[in-house]
Amino acid sequence: MSDDRRMSPIREFMELVDKSGGVACQEVPAIFFPEDYADKQTRDYAIRTARALCNECPLKAACFTYAVEAQEPYGIWAGTLPSER
Repeated sequence: MSDDRRMSPIREFMELVDKSGGVACQEVPAIFFPEDYADKQTRDYAIRTARALCNECPLKAACFTYAVEAQEPYGIWAGTLPSER
């Protein structure tokens, strides 16, 4: 048995998401991965929309912590792009 009693970052974050009853990124996940959009206009729209949704999210701080700890290379997490984390 490990002495490390802390959950993995993703399990800890997902537990918070479950307790919250759901968050926007679960409802429209594609918008939170703007790198999947080839055209710049659609990608820029997705980034603006995801950031606006993140700014209303009660889990924004926990999301940012997860993204930094997990070194998420893709997607918008807590309103930030990978280059901003």
